[in-house]
Amino acid sequence: MAAERMAPSILRFPHRPQWGPGAHRKALAGHLRRCRDHAGVASRLAAGHIGASESTLSRMETGLAALKQGDIEQLLQLYGVADRRECERIAVLVHEAAQPDAWQPLAHAAAPYLRPLLGMEPAARRIISYEPQLVPGWLQTTEYAQTVIRAAHPTAPAKEVEERARLRLLRLQMLRRQTDPPVLLAVMDSEVLRRQVGSPGVMYRQVQHLLDLLTELPYQLHLRIAPLEAGAVGAIGHPIVHLRFFTPEYLPDMVYLEQYEGAVYDEKPASSERYLAVLNNLCAVASLAQHTRSLLEEALRYWR
Repeated sequence: MAAERMAPSILRFPHRPQWGPGAHRKALAGHLRRCRDHAGVASRLAAGHIGASESTLSRMETGLAALKQGDIEQLLQLYGVADRRECERIAVLVHEAAQPDAWQPLAHAAAPYLRPLLGMEPAARRIISYEPQLVPGWLQTTEYAQTVIRAAHPTAPAKEVEERARLRLLRLQMLRRQTDPPVLLAVMDSEVLRRQVGSPGVMYRQVQHLLDLLTELPYQLHLRIAPLEAGAVGAIGHPIVHLRFFTPEYLPDMVYLEQYEGAVYDEKPASSERYLAVLNNLCAVASLAQHTRSLLEEALRYWR
């Protein structure tokens, strides 16, 4: 019971600029909600205290609205948060949350449904991805990405196609950073390696790129190939991404389910565990990691 009465603390959430503003904003938003719950303050009263609507406060508490230092200070005062260390850490996180995302210069090329994933994946400790149709976006070459984008958006201007492709390649940089980079476990259908996207030359260079990445990122990238013969693979027709973060008490697991021109995000613990089990099953039927290189080399000979 004593632990239940303890005031929530943000001190265990570190200041990590490399995690991106989205993670800092989300962690701070959840902390504000916990502080309000702990203080027993109704959302209507809290919203009125800063001259905002309840819907605005709700968006602040879910990380969907900008967090202003003045509003935060007023809310902390209302909630009885006076500890100097807590307030200093919150001020740092507010500042970090206001910084531009790494993908911000290409924001116009990012589909709205993809932006929450772009904002949170740099803070992940581990990413598990399943892709049944294409090479995962993080691992695509420029020409492969442009071919895929043109097929989905045949009327898009050439510049837009180029910028969408650049955005996909930009996402891989988080695996190359020196400080706590995420680990990416990517599982894809074996038919992806035989499904022609563009010319045979495009496919050849894409497969070679995967081989090069396995050499460059032996610890951060793990690629598994699921055979078409495995029945469980064919039953899942859409991409799944599961994110697990360094600080689960502030950032719960996130599941991203991609659909045509849209996506569903789920952070419910039961859903997260269910999709994690699905991905673990896919890993179980996929080839062993040590066989991936030989499978890619076989695909390389196929496209030669």
